Amino acid sequence: MSIARLGAFAVTVTDIDAWQHLLVDLLELDVRPRTSPQDPLLVRLDDRHYRVALYPGSIDEIRRVTWEVDTPVELHRLAEAVTAHGIAVDWVGDDTPEPPKAQSAFRFDDPDGFPTEVVVGALSELSPVTQGGVISGFVTGDLGLGHVVYMCKDYPASVDFYTAVLGFSLTDYIVWDGADATFLHCNPRHHSLALMNECFGFRGGDFNHLMIETATLDDVGRAYDRICGAGIDLKMTLGRHTNDGVTSFYLTTPSGFGIEIGWGGDVIGEDWVVKTYDAPARWGHAVQKVG
Repeated sequence: MSIARLGAFAVTVTDIDAWQHLLVDLLELDVRPRTSPQDPLLVRLDDRHYRVALYPGSIDEIRRVTWEVDTPVELHRLAEAVTAHGIAVDWVGDDTPEPPKAQSAFRFDDPDGFPTEVVVGALSELSPVTQGGVISGFVTGDLGLGHVVYMCKDYPASVDFYTAVLGFSLTDYIVWDGADATFLHCNPRHHSLALMNECFGFRGGDFNHLMIETATLDDVGRAYDRICGAGIDLKMTLGRHTNDGVTSFYLTTPSGFGIEIGWGGDVIGEDWVVKTYDAPARWGHAVQKVG
């Protein structure tokens, strides 16, 4: 019984125009047409209806993180496990505001307050995604959207919830400069979720970043040139991680959290050995001070 992959990511944003400039004008990502200013900006990376949804609003906050399972049986077993953990779940359907783009789904808030959706039968599109001239494609499919990183108030309890209740498996750890990070996988992607203690000014319930993996290293380089040339603030410069081998950079979104654009992540095999690293980067990834 386990989550299978990260499916989608939704955010309420105060500056939808800045987001459109970042994702459409600069990174040339494919988006669904909007018919009114109240409509969300739905970003496509592959054959899914959308992977990232941006809803205009009065505050910047995580609206929903969607995880997928492969069977209805798994969906119901996970709902029972979450309920047994003392967290109420809401089953959602077509009559629900913002109905899921899936056959069946339930929603709940995780122990740190992150709005969470678990679905089975995520909808795919017949029309092909349009790739721009910056990024040639993304590594998704059975590996899912990428990964998310959460800051946790009760870090051990959050790790226990995602492993014991939702069925994630341990990949490895990084411990450095007062930070403690646990990396978890639910498919061969090195990690789909990382959990961290309160550190570096982050508090429990803060969202750290979303990572998307490109098809080639050149995609990362072109995106890096485009973002730097446009004067978009970086959270970290180009570098390579110790644990998953990803070469990436982190940009600062208009909502304040980070997006990591990277390539070359390790995959988990039967011979994987859990390790603890004492630094997050082999080289680069210099932290940038914004403002």
